[in-house]
Amino acid sequence: MQCQHGIFTPDVEHQIMPKETSLYSTIVRSPVSQFKSAFSFFGDEGKMRKTYGDKSIDELIGHYLDSKSAPNEYTAAHSMVINSVANDLGFAHFSKKMTESTLQEKINAFIEHLDQEMDFVMITDRMDESLILLKEYLGWNMTDILYLNRMVSSKPKVTMLEETKARILKYQVIDAQIFDHFNASFEQHIDRIGREKVASQVKEFQELRETFENKCFNKNNIIKGPYNSISWEITDYGENKNVACTFLQTRDVILTKVITELQLSQDYTVPIKGSNGPFLMQDIVSKIQLDYDNNEDPV
Repeated sequence: MQCQHGIFTPDVEHQIMPKETSLYSTIVRSPVSQFKSAFSFFGDEGKMRKTYGDKSIDELIGHYLDSKSAPNEYTAAHSMVINSVANDLGFAHFSKKMTESTLQEKINAFIEHLDQEMDFVMITDRMDESLILLKEYLGWNMTDILYLNRMVSSKPKVTMLEETKARILKYQVIDAQIFDHFNASFEQHIDRIGREKVASQVKEFQELRETFENKCFNKNNIIKGPYNSISWEITDYGENKNVACTFLQTRDVILTKVITELQLSQDYTVPIKGSNGPFLMQDIVSKIQLDYDNNEDPV
C-alpha cells in the first residue's frame, strides 16, 4: 500500500503500483470548505489580517481573491489554496498538452482522465461512509479503518456570507466540478454495496470509534497542538496498553519516518508491549516526536 500526499503523476505511480493489479483511490472535499481550511492553514488568513486588520472572514477572503487572477475562458489558478484538489491530482501537467482548448474543455477531459485512473474517490465531507466503502472494496475489518480526529482547529466556526461562498466557487471552478462529479459517483458506490448495509455499518463504526476514544483519552483535558489545533490528554490505557492510541494520534510525517526506519532495518518483528517490556517502535516515535516538538524537521 502507498498512501501519501503528493502530486498525482500516473506514469510514475503505475511503475510502483501497476494499474491492473491495484486499487487507485483519492479523496476530494467540498470546494468552499476546502478553500476556507487551506486559506487558514497555509497562513494566508494571517497575512490578510496583518495587512488589513481585524476584519471579518468575508472581507479577508475578498482581499485575498482580489490579489489573484480570476478564471477566464482558457485558464484558472491552481495552487495549495485555490483549486488545490485539481493541483494535487495533476491538473497543471495534464492541461499543458491542451494549449488550444478552453478551460471547460480541459476540465471535462481531466475529469474523464480521473475517472479512468481512480477506482474509488472518497469524500472528506462523508468520511465515515467513505471508509466503510473502502473497507468493503479491500476486504478489511472495522478495526482496519479506525481513526482519531487530529489537528482539530481550536478556532470557533465562522459562517461566511452566501456572496463570499459564490465568489469562492467562481475561483474554485476546477475543484467545484471535480467535487460535483465524484460526489455523484459516490452515490453509485453506495448503491453497489447496498444503502442499508452501508448505513448499518456506519452506525456500528461510529459507536466503535466513540468507545475507542473514551478508552484512549481523557476528553475533559484538552491539549493545545500546532497550527491552533487541539487534542485530548492520553490515558494510562492509551499510553501503556494500546499502541494504537499513540499511533493514531501521531502526525503522518512522523509515522512515515517510523515506517522508513523499519524498512531500512528490515526488522518487522519489533515487539509491541506495554511499559513492562521492550517497546522499540514507541521509542522511535518518541524520539521523532521530541525532534518535532523541538522544531527539528523529522523527515
